[in-house]
Amino acid sequence: MSDPRIRKAGAAAIAALIGLAIWALLLWRRPAPTLAAPPHVTPDSIAARARETQRGPTTAPANPALPIVDSITVEKDEVCEGEENLVTVQAHTPDGNDAFLHYQVGSIRGSPVALRSYLDDRGLPTAHRVSVFGKNNVVTSAPVPSFRVKRCDAALAVVVEHRLRPNTVAEFEFEARIVNRGSTGANGAAVAQVRPHGFRWAFGDGAREDGREPRIVHSFASRPQETLYSHFLVTVDVLAEDGRELQGRHAIELLNPAFEAFAYKGVVLLFADLDPRFPVLSAAGAVDQGVRLWHTRPGIVTITKVTVTTRRLDGQRSPAAHPSPGAVLGAAVIPPGRGLELRAMLDTRAEPETFSRDYALEGRAEDGHLARGAFSVMRPPTLPSKARHEPISDPLLLAKVKMARQVLHREYVTDEDIWALEREGQFDGLRVDAGASTAPPLRSPPTK
Repeated sequence: MSDPRIRKAGAAAIAALIGLAIWALLLWRRPAPTLAAPPHVTPDSIAARARETQRGPTTAPANPALPIVDSITVEKDEVCEGEENLVTVQAHTPDGNDAFLHYQVGSIRGSPVALRSYLDDRGLPTAHRVSVFGKNNVVTSAPVPSFRVKRCDAALAVVVEHRLRPNTVAEFEFEARIVNRGSTGANGAAVAQVRPHGFRWAFGDGAREDGREPRIVHSFASRPQETLYSHFLVTVDVLAEDGRELQGRHAIELLNPAFEAFAYKGVVLLFADLDPRFPVLSAAGAVDQGVRLWHTRPGIVTITKVTVTTRRLDGQRSPAAHPSPGAVLGAAVIPPGRGLELRAMLDTRAEPETFSRDYALEGRAEDGHLARGAFSVMRPPTLPSKARHEPISDPLLLAKVKMARQVLHREYVTDEDIWALEREGQFDGLRVDAGASTAPPLRSPPTK
């Protein structure tokens, strides 16, 4: 038999190891997110520290503090399947980095978010969680407070979708669709039998607009960019001919590139809006491109250097030229707000080998920070012809192109034209059979 003293020593050693493991585990575990701010943190102190971080780039700690969730509220205690329930999240950071906060509720980014829940085969509702991201994407998660989801008779709902318009900074097209919750039609939702006659839109930035069509265009370009992300809740009230009123809500989260460039690089970003959005070649062979240069800083930005390069059709670039800012822009100062408007020209007949002329701008803001931006004026793609084109092999697409030319009264149409007419229902009823197409009656496109 072994010595009793050895057995006692071994038992003591094992107990010590178990205790050490438990102690290490307790240290390793991350504390659960709290729902209240610490007593020493006030909204004023948080805002002051946030303003301090926005004055310029700072050296961030290796591990920024985790966000603290202050509250998660739900609009309704009980909903039907597919019915919207507004979830609102409020949070802050203990180290003054509130400007970097952004949110995800369920699968939707933003706060507040109109959440939809469904029951599975076992009758259990969708489980949703909230994630609050801070600087460097450190994250705190918490469950959405529980609410009852019940099966109800099919009811109407308004679904709002959006897309960014090509060649824009933040111009979006929104579309409202009326669907029947719980139906089994195409994409899980069939169009409800209701005739809308008006749409009242609110875009979450203070702007409102009424219209007769389910599609509308709105720009968020003038939004303040004082945080890493901006969150908007777009709302549409649909007025039906029978007196009913339906509402749909849609959360949209936008990255703010001006804040990102200034916070991480100390650079003031210069934006360029083009008018028209795509280059247009005149009958004289010239491209006359409108350009609006603007920034989000409160003071002026003075342009000190312009670099111009020409790109040829074969891809080669010319040596860089440095004309005076006034000769290119008409002025050397970009004021706050609306900014500076100018016109850039490209004569394709005088320069037959030139594809584009590219302008890189450098300057200084009033506070001394470096400012940078760029824009280009370019020739549009060569129009198709009988001798120069790529044939369309899809008979349905070919039928859509032919019909779009009739509806729009244009010799040429673009992908964007096809998409717009598709959303307007212009191709409903279009059929292709044995190489021949049957087109529905032509309808005039809605007035934009």
